[in-house]
Amino acid sequence: MQIPRGCRIGCLTALLIAVVAVVLAVRWWTAPIDIPRPQRPPDPADNPYDVYRSLAMYTSQIFRNDPMLSYAERELFPSRQTVSLHRPDLARYLLQQMQPVRLEYRRHLHKPCAAILEYTPAWQFPELAEFRRWANIESLDMALAVQEGDYSRAIEDYRTILLLSEQIRNRGELIHYLVGSAMQATVNKMMGEILQLLPARQCEQLVRVVREWEKRYVPPVQAVAVERDFYLTILHDLYAGRYETMRLFADHRSIMRWNPRWLNLRRAAREGMAYFQRVEKELSKPINQQQAYVEEPRHPVARLLLPVLNVPGHTVGYTVSRIRLLGCAAAVRAYRLRHGSYPATLNEAGVADLDKDPFTGGGFVYKPGEQGFLLYSMGRDGKDDGGWRVSERHEGRGDITLLPFYGRPVGAGESAEQGEPVWLK
Repeated sequence: MQIPRGCRIGCLTALLIAVVAVVLAVRWWTAPIDIPRPQRPPDPADNPYDVYRSLAMYTSQIFRNDPMLSYAERELFPSRQTVSLHRPDLARYLLQQMQPVRLEYRRHLHKPCAAILEYTPAWQFPELAEFRRWANIESLDMALAVQEGDYSRAIEDYRTILLLSEQIRNRGELIHYLVGSAMQATVNKMMGEILQLLPARQCEQLVRVVREWEKRYVPPVQAVAVERDFYLTILHDLYAGRYETMRLFADHRSIMRWNPRWLNLRRAAREGMAYFQRVEKELSKPINQQQAYVEEPRHPVARLLLPVLNVPGHTVGYTVSRIRLLGCAAAVRAYRLRHGSYPATLNEAGVADLDKDPFTGGGFVYKPGEQGFLLYSMGRDGKDDGGWRVSERHEGRGDITLLPFYGRPVGAGESAEQGEPVWLK
């Protein structure tokens, strides 16, 4: 039976349309990424980060080659952010061996710096562990300086880590940013403990240090921008079929068996960009207004490659708050030592520029009284708890003061305890 000519034409037309549709769908699905590959800006001409990396490798080497240094480290730093001076002989030995390194990185603190990295998953950062070690060593010298009555030296050690941590953060990834926060937390705790011993002149020196840090402060949104550029570069390399990038999915064979061009990487790039824009929008808000969770992309490649970006705001908020609180508290103490009474406001103490709470977007809570004065941030919940300190182990209710409070571990359903208010003088 012959098929009518009109039916044949209709079937051929439908087949042609189907083929064209399939071709167009394949071309759309495998289309190149339409977001340009980011270009990393050139590093400064005399970039001190290269020096810091070399010094970090040297630090690692001398600790490996000298068992006494490793022993001293264990004895002098029994736990996180804790310094023990029960063996002053070990403290002096460690500081003596590290003195050339300490003097060398101090020579570069005034220079423009940018973290050295390449947008490739093979790039590693062994220097970051040594940077944290440097913060411990500077906190050790701070404690020793106070014991010897050399308060200016302690403040200079504090300044060194504040500026160094901002240098290594600049144009670095999220890991650089979090290491910088850890370094600052180490010396913040020590400075918070010795603040009430400082004479007026050293209090004013500390205020100047905090203002200098404010000028160098690198906001967390910069680390997010670097992570975004890294992500886009990896997607472009995936699309180009670079072997090094394909190793990312060695444990995900369901993805490995596909040609990268069949993974619809253009959609992964667009979803990733939208995700980074949401994170940047949240980071522009005061911390207690930020969403606890930013919706992640649905594309499987994006979910595998994207870092966890829901934490940098409140994580760095603790360190930023304490640095500014230290500056404000030092100014209040200097005012009291100079005038015999406490200022009515932080503005009267001359630190209105440092009275910026990153959690609320407003000012800190300052309450002078007979016992001294209270000074604190209302913390992530934005509620004034009268200076009762939040348990940072659990992030429950409470305020943030100069001295951290971790509290005891709690079980399921239990409320985190709060630390008593810290009255300063």
